[in-house]
Amino acid sequence: MKAGLSNIWLLGMIAIFIFLFSCYVIISISYTKSFKMKNEMLTIIERGKGITGLNGSGGVKSWTSGKVVPSSVKSGASMVIDVGSFRTMNLYLLGNSYSAQGQCPDGSEDNVEAKHCWYGVINAAKDTYEEVRPGQKYDYCFAKYGVPTNVPGDSQYNQYYYKIRVFYKMEFPVLSDFLSVKVDGRTNSISDVQDMNSLKTCT
Repeated sequence: MKAGLSNIWLLGMIAIFIFLFSCYVIISISYTKSFKMKNEMLTIIERGKGITGLNGSGGVKSWTSGKVVPSSVKSGASMVIDVGSFRTMNLYLLGNSYSAQGQCPDGSEDNVEAKHCWYGVINAAKDTYEEVRPGQKYDYCFAKYGVPTNVPGDSQYNQYYYKIRVFYKMEFPVLSDFLSVKVDGRTNSISDVQDMNSLKTCT
């Protein structure tokens, strides 16, 4: 009887160890994937000289259709090129089966940088975004920051950088309801930005 109980105890310990190790591996893989996505999105922004291809003012906004050119593959057809970095980021996330969501900085948090200038992507598949609302969950978030000039009395910016926030999804139903794990990143400073009037600039 004692041997049977000790074997059950040992099997229980092994099962707990396997469960904890599996959790660690799943979380590590998810975080690494999200970290890689964040880095690629920053690269897309830097190459596009900002978050370009944005459209609309006030309320829900979307992307601007790119340049339409005749197709060289199918006669009479056309194709869209130069869709901007915003559409490119969304396509990249969709191609990587990104489905996580979380809350963005909205000014109500104790975050001095979040002065109501963050935007949240409502639906990456539909390319829609809006100014962040408290309590709303988004696919990812982005913001534009100005780098002040060194000229005394000059309030203009001659360089900008961008911050983004993506999320990674906990594959455990109970944990995913309580934890919103975020991955933040920022670009290098960009001198010749191409989205001059599309976004509010954080100060």
